[in-house]
Amino acid sequence: MLVLALFYSRAKKSNFQKLQFMAHAVRLPEGREEVRGLLSGEYKPTEVSVRVEPSLNRAVALAYALKLVKIERGTSVSLTDTGEKMASVIVKGDDTLKEEVSFLREVAPKVTEALMKRVWRLEDLL
Repeated sequence: MLVLALFYSRAKKSNFQKLQFMAHAVRLPEGREEVRGLLSGEYKPTEVSVRVEPSLNRAVALAYALKLVKIERGTSVSLTDTGEKMASVIVKGDDTLKEEVSFLREVAPKVTEALMKRVWRLEDLL
């Protein structure tokens, strides 16, 4: 999921907040629909569930060790050429991860840093 989320993100790069958001949302059909609703204006940022996915840090560390991603200043992750090739193979493959690929292709470019700030801001809940 990590290389696919980065593959469809702008400049093949993302901050950790967006990656956490996408990692949680992509897991279940309900999460994917929630994000689509957020992007269409059906839901407010405070109405969308967000969780920290503990597996994401491990996935980033593993992808870094495999030279699939670069970590920049500890705040953003970007695909390397090798990571981009891996994502391309997954996308062009059979029906494996079909729903997830479709979701990430649709929403990853639209999930902006500004939107993530609004989703993750706890003071908006008060």
